[in-house]
Amino acid sequence: MTFEDKPDNLSISYPATWQRIGSSDPEVALVTGTAEVSLLMRTTRLGTKVGPKSLDSAKNLTDGLVMKGEHVKQLRPPRRIDNLGGLPGWLYIYSFQNTATGQRGAHAHYFLFRGDTLITLVFQTVPSERFANYAKLFDRLAGTFKATSSSKEPSKDTAYRSPCAAMRPSPACGRLAAQRRAVDSVGLVVIS
Repeated sequence: MTFEDKPDNLSISYPATWQRIGSSDPEVALVTGTAEVSLLMRTTRLGTKVGPKSLDSAKNLTDGLVMKGEHVKQLRPPRRIDNLGGLPGWLYIYSFQNTATGQRGAHAHYFLFRGDTLITLVFQTVPSERFANYAKLFDRLAGTFKATSSSKEPSKDTAYRSPCAAMRPSPACGRLAAQRRAVDSVGLVVIS
């Protein structure tokens, strides 16, 4: 299925078997998934423009957002993304523990920038040990993301490379803490 966020000119595809879940957060355009895997898409106005030239500076912001969760452990260093669906950004892969349920999970968390807007894509598995099983799916879904940019700052046109597929199962995948929100009624962690 393809989800289109028409107000923000964004789209992404996800499996037809995934259940779409409503969110009361006006910044969250999409939450979809199953009991053990999910995708969240959020847009946040930053108040300052970020583009390819200021991407390294924006990493301070993304580092802080990831590390706000208790016991977050990065499973690999953050990776600069020159072009995902037309936008630059950063990819973080980390594990967490949901304090409300005690369950451990893992995220492939994209922070993408379009002018003064931060777009986050969060792919999640619970339990974290299943992350490697879903890594290729996450890569395929991320590869379907598209943004129509209103920014005059062009994105560098580079081929998308699969970052998650290189993940191997690791004991570290199951040891860490949730970013900021609780579990919704279906058991998916909603990231704020």
